[in-house]
Amino acid sequence: MDSEITNNGGDVGKLSKDELKVYDRQIRLWGHDGQKKLSSWNVLLIGMQGLGAEIAKNLILSGVHSITLKDDTNISILDRCSQFLIPPDSEERNRAKASLANAQKLNPNVTVTADIKSIEEEEEDFVSKFDVVIATECFPAIYRKINENCRKHKVNLYIADVFGFFGYFVQDVTFEHNLYHEIFPNYDQRSNVSENRPLPYYLTSALLRFQCESNRKPVPDNCEEDIAELKSIISSFEHITDIEAYDEYLGELFCEMSPTTSIIGAAVAQAAMNTIMDRTIDNFNVFFYDHVEHRGQYFKL
Repeated sequence: MDSEITNNGGDVGKLSKDELKVYDRQIRLWGHDGQKKLSSWNVLLIGMQGLGAEIAKNLILSGVHSITLKDDTNISILDRCSQFLIPPDSEERNRAKASLANAQKLNPNVTVTADIKSIEEEEEDFVSKFDVVIATECFPAIYRKINENCRKHKVNLYIADVFGFFGYFVQDVTFEHNLYHEIFPNYDQRSNVSENRPLPYYLTSALLRFQCESNRKPVPDNCEEDIAELKSIISSFEHITDIEAYDEYLGELFCEMSPTTSIIGAAVAQAAMNTIMDRTIDNFNVFFYDHVEHRGQYFKL
């Protein structure tokens, strides 16, 4: 490959003939300059469950310079619901390693690597190696720490997660403050949520507090008890007046559903590409997908 592109969003060089051929259709959408920017950026993707697989697929096909798949977790039966990059007969136990071969096959022009070290074990400047960090499937305290480190080193950050048929992502590309902490308070200290928020915000807040208190996501095997606990959390928010409005949502928060991971994965990847190509929309920082209403919405919170 004869590309002259450098790392870390630096000098943007030429696209090779192979790249021009592979990316012909999308170049018609965002031009040569947009593609050259994409092809110079390095991405860190934390979490290789179904949502991570969707995000990885979209960014690899778009033609970023490199993507690191970071996950210290072993494959579980739940990954079979939506993690399409892991072969059914994989001999690898780690999700990142098991995803590597199929991820690389998507686009030989992109450097794809697997990293099985926990993000919690990394030094704070680890994120400085990348232009974009996308964190999924972490607990709130870890998200906050990643946000602090990315802000300190001026690295674009996206935080995303999926709960059954519901999902969201937060973007922080301003580096002005710890956006994740301001939008979703420190739930392990049981602080309350803000008022005048959309319904999906309170649902997300309840899910994050549940994770802090239970050290896990809601699971199908404990469905009734988990729903009861989530209702209790939601009812404790002082601005909630109609707890029954959440009943239809609470039964659909278990496991990762492929339709939801594809929607959130596409939204996150598109937002990240917009950032890379300097096309960031300034009037939103949170996206919620609402399966009950069958729509996704952007909000400024």
